[in-house]
Amino acid sequence: MIFLNTLVINSSIFSLLFFIFLSLLLSYFLYRKKSKDVPTFINLILFLLRFFIFFFVFFLLLKPELKKQQKIIELPKFVFLQDNSQSIILNKDSSYYKIRYLEFLDSLFINLDLDIDFFSFDSSLNKGKPNFQGQFTNFATPLDEVSDIYSNSNVVAYLFASDGIYNQGFQPLYFDKNLNAPLYTVLLGDTTRKKDVAISTVKCNKISYLGNQTPVEVLLDINGMQGSNLVFEVFDTIPTLAKKSLFSQNIKVKKQEFVSKINFLINPVSSGIQDYYVRIKSDVEERNIDNNMTSFFIDVIDDRKKILILFDNHHPDIEAIKSALEYFDQYRVETEWVKDFDKSEKIQNYKDYSLIILHQVPIVEQLTNIDIPIWYILGKNSNLDSFNSIQDFVYFPTTDTSFELVNFEVNDNFSSFIINDSISSLLSLSTPFLTPFKQPSVIIFEDVLLYKKIGSLNTEQPLLFFAEKDIKYAYLLGEGLWRWRLNDSYLNNNNLSFNTIISKIVQYLLLDQKKKRLHVDYNPINSVNELILFEAELYNKNFELINSFDLDMEIIDSIGNTFHYKFTPFEDRYFLETGLVKGKYNFIVTASLKDELLVDKGSFVVSSFSVEKNNLRADYKLLSELALKHNGTIVTLDSLETVLKSIKKNVNFTPKTYIDYDFKPLISFKSFFLLISFLLFLEWILRRYYINF
Repeated sequence: MIFLNTLVINSSIFSLLFFIFLSLLLSYFLYRKKSKDVPTFINLILFLLRFFIFFFVFFLLLKPELKKQQKIIELPKFVFLQDNSQSIILNKDSSYYKIRYLEFLDSLFINLDLDIDFFSFDSSLNKGKPNFQGQFTNFATPLDEVSDIYSNSNVVAYLFASDGIYNQGFQPLYFDKNLNAPLYTVLLGDTTRKKDVAISTVKCNKISYLGNQTPVEVLLDINGMQGSNLVFEVFDTIPTLAKKSLFSQNIKVKKQEFVSKINFLINPVSSGIQDYYVRIKSDVEERNIDNNMTSFFIDVIDDRKKILILFDNHHPDIEAIKSALEYFDQYRVETEWVKDFDKSEKIQNYKDYSLIILHQVPIVEQLTNIDIPIWYILGKNSNLDSFNSIQDFVYFPTTDTSFELVNFEVNDNFSSFIINDSISSLLSLSTPFLTPFKQPSVIIFEDVLLYKKIGSLNTEQPLLFFAEKDIKYAYLLGEGLWRWRLNDSYLNNNNLSFNTIISKIVQYLLLDQKKKRLHVDYNPINSVNELILFEAELYNKNFELINSFDLDMEIIDSIGNTFHYKFTPFEDRYFLETGLVKGKYNFIVTASLKDELLVDKGSFVVSSFSVEKNNLRADYKLLSELALKHNGTIVTLDSLETVLKSIKKNVNFTPKTYIDYDFKPLISFKSFFLLISFLLFLEWILRRYYINF
């Protein structure tokens, strides 16, 4: 290395000349009157000392920098990328790779005196030697990372040792970055063709809804099995001799090599994380049977809202509402006669419902002052006095219980939800409602959908409207929804518009019914070799994010063992990362605030299926094409030493020389300030001695 230092001034030459002139001028005014007792040369020395002091101080205003020029000689370097996946040691040469392979590489590199950087890779790139325990193999990521790391380095060759089997990331031949040196692929693994049938891929939605059928697609990779008979089976538990399959299919193998695609439907019968197993059996012996069975998981969500329609008398409105809501998968609708409801267990479990629709129902003591949205529907059998007493928004001041048929008008200013053209058309053409003759007093309302219309006169009397007091309420002061349904069938030959308007009313009532103040986000299906990340949000009563309270988690495994964790607050959220063994787990997260306890629960599964066991046949064709793409060749272990020696003899195997520049501000040097201090001190000594001040 050679070092050259140069002083660089970040200003014009005129600024430098100005400060020289200013320093001379100030020094001259200070020492222009020479004392008779002071020798001329002493006065000249004092003048020069002061000049340099002034000049050095002014010089710092020009932001001078010391430029250091460094000549660097970089020796040629090899970069070795070693496949760390399990497939390397899952073949007949496993003992060699576990014991002797790394020793062979070490002795080879030492004997050839190579400057080599060694990396291992599986799903990611890591510095150092492999342990051959990687659960996945990604070729694109390590090539991308070393391309960035060594883009400006003197690399003469990249050595890529692998069996050519990848199961994660992009196709490596589509890797679009150019390496700055040839890539030599070192062939590992076994290419022997064996009789084998493997479950290569299972495709399905990770999330499904209870009551829906979930499509599943399975790909079978079949080699050397011509003439054999296969049986494909699907189970909802680990297969046993006595276990009946959910689905089965016989396959007659007619070719030596082909891929079979099997499609079937899963119909989950319960919510939560459901595990399923697929198995393939053959009538011939296979060397690798680890790839004959695998599992997959579906997170079955039952977020259907339970809705209770409570009635005092049978009425076609009830069936119309029930049919409209059951058209949508997200609702579970139950109807109950109020007299049976009083005697059943449902009255004790009313909190299980997300919404209660009261159709002409008298007083039900247990349903007064509840924290569940209610939709009140009046009719000719309604007891208006009872109705006055069970709610706070509508009051009928008279005992007149007569009803009349009236038309209605849609409120153009309604804004709680969107009324599209088809719904608006249905409402405008629908038949009248049967409503109370006397107009009630409406204490307060949030929004009105329908106003009463008397003849051609539009009134401001609400007919269908919404109110809110901690929870939401809907009021329909009349009966006749069933006529809307019939009218929709007549106009459109279906009930879609009617179903939609009923669903929109219900959706509005259910919207933000109870906002969760503690929410935990996580992946319900995880791999055993990956850390599980939990992210939590905690809100105060004003729904502002906070993280000043402790967040505790209990994870319970399938046999009841409990593991305790604490979340780490970061910014305005909480985070927790942990690893677990294979199994199903439930968790409970708690936050103890000053006056309340917030809880969130969930479940997840950790799967141990290894895709590395799925395919053990080395792909030398891919490795050959990869080397050719990056100007290299394939290399066997036997020829590796010869190839390395030939690279060393190549004319390009020479040191690389380049110049590196480093800039450091002069003001950062302590020695410069020591020089100014020394000049000041020397001037002071001379002045004290000769001038006495």
